[in-house]
Amino acid sequence: MTLRGRGLWIILAVAVAGFFLLRSALRTQPIAVETARTSIGVVEDLVANSEAGTVRSRAEARLGAERAGRVAAIPCREGTRVRGGEVLLRLDDTTARTRLAAALRDQEAMAAALQVARSAAALARQIHDRTRRLWEDHLASQEQMDKARAELERADGELHAAGARVASAAAAVRLARDEIDHLQVRSPFPGVVSRRLVEVGESVVPGQPVMEVLDPDRLYVSAPIDERDAGRLRQGLPARVTVDAYPGVIWTGQLVRVSPMVDYVKEQNRTLEVEVELPPAAGKPRPRQGMSADVEVILGNTRQALRVPSSAVIEGRRVLVLERGRAAARDVTVGLKNWEWTQIQSGLREGEEVITTLDRQGLRAGVPVKVAADRK
Repeated sequence: MTLRGRGLWIILAVAVAGFFLLRSALRTQPIAVETARTSIGVVEDLVANSEAGTVRSRAEARLGAERAGRVAAIPCREGTRVRGGEVLLRLDDTTARTRLAAALRDQEAMAAALQVARSAAALARQIHDRTRRLWEDHLASQEQMDKARAELERADGELHAAGARVASAAAAVRLARDEIDHLQVRSPFPGVVSRRLVEVGESVVPGQPVMEVLDPDRLYVSAPIDERDAGRLRQGLPARVTVDAYPGVIWTGQLVRVSPMVDYVKEQNRTLEVEVELPPAAGKPRPRQGMSADVEVILGNTRQALRVPSSAVIEGRRVLVLERGRAAARDVTVGLKNWEWTQIQSGLREGEEVITTLDRQGLRAGVPVKVAADRK
C-alpha cells in the first residue's frame, strides 16, 4: 500500500471514531425539561365551549316605523341611555297636528252645542211640568199639554244628539292624537340605543327598521358545547365567563338554558347551545353586546385533591417523574380533570416532581434530563 493510501485510511478511521464518540456524547447529553411538583388543591370537572360564544342581551329590539313618512327628528343618538316609552325617533307630523287642531275645535263647538241643548231641554221640562199641573187643574187645554210634551221630547232628542256629537268629536281627537303617536318610535323598555338605521330627512315605510335598543344590564352568553357533553349539563349549574376584550377578568354566572336540539348543520362538529347569565359585577367592566366570550360550566369539584398539571399526564394513565436526574415512568389513576389540573388518585405522592414538557425530542423513560433554568 502506498503512503498516500495509508494516509486516507487513517483519516477515514479518525472520522469514524469521531462520529461514534460524538454520537455517544449526544446520547448522554441531558434533555432540558420543565417540571412541576404534585400538590394538594382544587380540581374541577369542567365543560367548556367548543367555539367562541357571544355576549347577548335578554332585552334587545329592532324597532320599526308604524307609518310612512319623512324622519323629522332623532332625539336619542347611539349610546344614549333611555327610559321605557321615551321617544327615539319622530316622523314629520305637520299634517297630523293640523288634523288634531281641527278636531279640537270641533270638540269645543260640540261641547258648546251640548250646553245649549241642555239648557233647551231644561226649559222644555219646566214648561212641560207647569203645563201638566195646569192641565190637571183644568186650567190648560189638551192641545197645550200635547204641545208641551212634544217640545220636551224634541229637546231631549236634541240633547241626546248633542251628546253623541260630543262623543264623536272626542273620538276624533283621540284618533288624531293616536296618529301623532304612531308617527313616533318609542323605546319598549329602559336601555341603551345601540344602533340607528336611518338619518333625518330620509323617508321610511311601515315596518321598516329604524332603531335598535338593548338593555345592557340583562346580559347573557350564548355558547356552543360539543354534543358529547350534552348528557352532563343541566340548568342551575355554576359557570364562569371570560371575555376576550378583558383578559384576566372572570365573571361568575349560572347555566340557565340548555338547548333541546343539537345543531347538525356542521355534521363533523355537532354542538348544542347553552346560555349563561352574565349579571353586572361590582368593580368589573361591563361587557358589550356582540363581544366574543368563553364559558366554563362547573360540573363538580374536589378541594383536597392530589393534583398535577394536565400537561404532565400521558394518555390519561401515565406520567414521567424526575428521579436522580433521569425520567422515570409512573402509572397513575386519575380522577377529576380539566385543561389545567388533573386529580391523581394513586401512583404519586405529594411533592414529587413530574415532567410537564412531554414534547421534547427523545424524551422517554430512562433518559437523562435536566430542569430548564427558566421553568415556572
